[in-house]
Amino acid sequence: MKRFQRYQTALSVTGVLLLFFIAFSYAMFQGGFVSWFIFDSFLPLFVYIIVIMFYPLRDLQITRILAKQEIFAHEQLEVALQIKRRLPIPLFYVVIEDQQLVNGLKKPVLWQSNHAKKLFSLGFRLSVTLHYTIEAMPRGHYQFHAVSVRTGDMFGFMQKQRTVAVTSEIIVYPQRLTLPSWRPFTSEGMGRLQKSFEQDITSIASVRDYTPGDRLSWLDWKATARVNQLVTKEFERPLDHDVLLALDCVQSGQKHGAYLFEKAVALVATLVDDVLRTSMKLQFMSVSRHITFISEEAGELQRWRILNHLARVEQESQVDTIVNFSGALQKLSQKTMLVFVTTSVSDVLLLQFKELISRGVAIECFLVSSKHPSQDNQHGQNALRSMGIVTHVMMESQGIAFEQAGDSLATN
Repeated sequence: MKRFQRYQTALSVTGVLLLFFIAFSYAMFQGGFVSWFIFDSFLPLFVYIIVIMFYPLRDLQITRILAKQEIFAHEQLEVALQIKRRLPIPLFYVVIEDQQLVNGLKKPVLWQSNHAKKLFSLGFRLSVTLHYTIEAMPRGHYQFHAVSVRTGDMFGFMQKQRTVAVTSEIIVYPQRLTLPSWRPFTSEGMGRLQKSFEQDITSIASVRDYTPGDRLSWLDWKATARVNQLVTKEFERPLDHDVLLALDCVQSGQKHGAYLFEKAVALVATLVDDVLRTSMKLQFMSVSRHITFISEEAGELQRWRILNHLARVEQESQVDTIVNFSGALQKLSQKTMLVFVTTSVSDVLLLQFKELISRGVAIECFLVSSKHPSQDNQHGQNALRSMGIVTHVMMESQGIAFEQAGDSLATN
């Protein structure tokens, strides 16, 4: 089959030439109106086949246009393939196919090949734009590499194909979840704050110009009336509201571990948005073979860095050497709360939590679990409860539900 494809063009040209000489010979030896009519009818087809044979497919300039460069998981991606050329050679049919995109996390994509492959008649047109959609893209960093294009004559005597390198990239951030209201632990670890994770509206430090996104309750109406433009109050930062958000990337070894890890990543992305919306001080850490730490920065830049890391982060197999993340938190202030997201509670994790608690660090744990948690996870939940760590168990049922394991979850 490969040899046949290699010599397909030569065989096609040979067949067309053979048909041409047969028709010409028949017209010459037979003579008459019918024989020459057959030859004349075949002549335009022969000329068209010769034109297609010498038509360079590199004349087709293909550009891929993505509707967005950044989307969230399970959203659809709109893709447009724009074809332009300089020579108005009539093309009876063109088959264009966008080749499979590659995910850096090696996750499967629900790729609709019939959507990414189009058959159309270009005719004399010099440009055309085709559209298709990729549904429900998983988290990851994707790369498009090439587009294949094929054309030929209407009877299939001559076919030409070319693969064009057209590179594009898109990053798919973790899915955003809808969570109940969340109130943080106090820095002493002795119960919850009596107010939501919001600004303390009694401690006004200064005023500034209004920016889109500011709440109406933050507006200083007296100053607004005085300067005749919207003015927003600036609040002092509550010292007890510094948060270190950590994601456990070590593989748990339990059933559906990869699926639970995706839920954990989505939960972290949601918590990041919740914290940054309040202008609190946020730090981020992912715990695996190597610890990645993202310190406090300007809100949008920090959010972009964290989401980019979450889009690329992978769950690592259980490492032989114990990852001592508590040692990396030696300088953690007692006024900083550790919010730890994991899919399993191991004895090593409990020991490191005990060390942090002995240093006065408040800990709150989110445990992402299956409907039927393992015995080890049940033991871990009981151990967390006995240590006084507030633990929220996130399970996947028809929706997202939280179960109590330790202190009660804050009410709406």
